Amino acid sequence: MDYQRELAFRFPLMRGEDVMLVQLALTAIRTDPPCGTPDGVYGNATRMSLMDFQRTQGLPVDGVVGPRTWIALFQAADEKRAAGSVLKRAAAALPPAGFPLSEAKALETRRWIMSHFGDRLLAGLKGSGLDAELVCAIACKETAPVWLGWTSRLAPDAVLMRCVFDASGDVPGTKRSAFPRNTAEFRDLYGSALTDDLIGEANKTRRLRGYPDAAWVYRGYGLFQYDIQHIENDREFFADKLWYQFDACLDRFKREMSDKLRASNGVLADAVRRYNGSGPMAEQYRDQVLAMSEWLHTAAAEPAGALLA
Repeated sequence: MDYQRELAFRFPLMRGEDVMLVQLALTAIRTDPPCGTPDGVYGNATRMSLMDFQRTQGLPVDGVVGPRTWIALFQAADEKRAAGSVLKRAAAALPPAGFPLSEAKALETRRWIMSHFGDRLLAGLKGSGLDAELVCAIACKETAPVWLGWTSRLAPDAVLMRCVFDASGDVPGTKRSAFPRNTAEFRDLYGSALTDDLIGEANKTRRLRGYPDAAWVYRGYGLFQYDIQHIENDREFFADKLWYQFDACLDRFKREMSDKLRASNGVLADAVRRYNGSGPMAEQYRDQVLAMSEWLHTAAAEPAGALLA
């Protein structure tokens, strides 16, 4: 709205859309004292707030909105809003304390998964009671912090192939209670051929990450990190490298999450915790996955253009 009339605190009190716009601008600038509720009525609180603004801008301090004050007020309000928008975007680009990804990176993860595997993901989830946002949030927590950096140079299938992570039990200073506790234990039970094959897969990922080769069988396989302990009942997944396939990764994730949901009497939050394990770290895992899932749900509900802003 362009300047139309002089506004001031006088009786009868001035009212109108232009008064409300002035009040909204003063609210955005956060004057001291504040102008109060933007109600479209030019009362004393609005006058006092405007005088504070005029004082800070070197304008005549008369509590009157003339042409100069009008222009200065809305320029300052626009700058304040723009700065707030920049700060909001900057905050979204930084991960909250302890989180593996920022909100912006979580949205990037979802976009990548949905653009390459979205149809298969949605089809695979039908009747499961799970949704794409939760699945993408699990990927955000489990693997995306590493593979997001590969998406510009690797094909989607190649990204899946290299999702071999977690050398706990072999890395000095780490322990693992589930089978296999270390590579030596795995070799004793499954022999050298399979052990060396899986070590080779781990080393392909290590080289991609700039690490030297190591003689370790890694523990997590695929986009959602299906654990090597499942080899006891699902040898095929590891021996035939089924983590190369999105559908196989999703299938194992659904199986595990279905089991956790049954154990949790249908309580999703507890199922997510159980998916990771028990104890404080699993509780943190649950909280972060659910928070990231909420980010993704919120973004999915926005217009398509807003997701790219």
